[in-house]
Amino acid sequence: MTPAQFEKQIEPRWQKLERLMNDAESSKPKADVVELPATFRQVCHDLSVAQHRMSPQRLTQKLNDMAIRGYRILERRTAGGLEAFIHMMLVTFPQLVRKEWRLFWWCSAIFYIPLIVLVLITPHYPEWSMALLGADGMASAEEMYGHGSDLVETLRGKFGSDFGMFCFYIWNNVGIDFKTFAGGLAGGVGSLFVLLFNGLHFGAFAGYIRYAGDPESLLLWVSGHSALELTGMVISAVAGFRLGLTVLKPGRMLRRDALVLAGRQALPLMLGAAMMTCFAAVIEGFWSPKQFAPVIKYSFGIVQWLLVASFLIFSGRRRAHAA
Repeated sequence: MTPAQFEKQIEPRWQKLERLMNDAESSKPKADVVELPATFRQVCHDLSVAQHRMSPQRLTQKLNDMAIRGYRILERRTAGGLEAFIHMMLVTFPQLVRKEWRLFWWCSAIFYIPLIVLVLITPHYPEWSMALLGADGMASAEEMYGHGSDLVETLRGKFGSDFGMFCFYIWNNVGIDFKTFAGGLAGGVGSLFVLLFNGLHFGAFAGYIRYAGDPESLLLWVSGHSALELTGMVISAVAGFRLGLTVLKPGRMLRRDALVLAGRQALPLMLGAAMMTCFAAVIEGFWSPKQFAPVIKYSFGIVQWLLVASFLIFSGRRRAHAA
């Protein structure tokens, strides 16, 4: 085989590698970027053959430059450690939320619409919330948020301390996020069920307290952490739906390969949602029990919503534009 024939034979591979590397360095990688490692290995083999055959320096230099560039890209994409985790949380995570904005708003509607409807109608039609909560749920709501009840003492008596409350909220709320995410493997049906169930349950609980309890005590308690906790739940559902949609519509890829790629894209969403829920648990465990004036607690809650919205809208944009 002549050098010209060899170059013509391997040219499609290095063109493919160059396209994949350009795509990997862009802010919105395409689905076939998963082929980058295999194509990189093929071109490295071509480089070895070219050097062995003493091909023209022009060809070996081009292949060598591509191999170096490909190695740097793969090293950067697979790098671990604290720096990579921080980059994922502050850059990759909000970028993926914005990329999945349609799913985000759809999941938000599934969760918030039944919640808001039940809160509004329960004072006029309490039987809806009563049916959803049951006798035990109504008794629990009145015990914690009834007129004259002491919520902080009730919870400290149940969990022992503020730290005990924090540990329970971590275990309970992060568990809900992971259930929501894992439910996506069933074609998204599981994520839909968990999200809708929680929207109905939270709405029934808050609506019943508005009907038979002290709604201000509930607002004072949830105002500080609701932005992080509820947004984290919605984003975990987005990650689950992304997996579910890939299972149903893998496109031109094999379903297995498409699911692996979707899992890599959904993982930062799930980890980001879990981190938001963990921060919410810190606030709920150590800030919410404090007896501050209502204006301070409400102001703190408003600031939390503004910070969450600003983070998801603006974080990582400069990095994306620079790429």
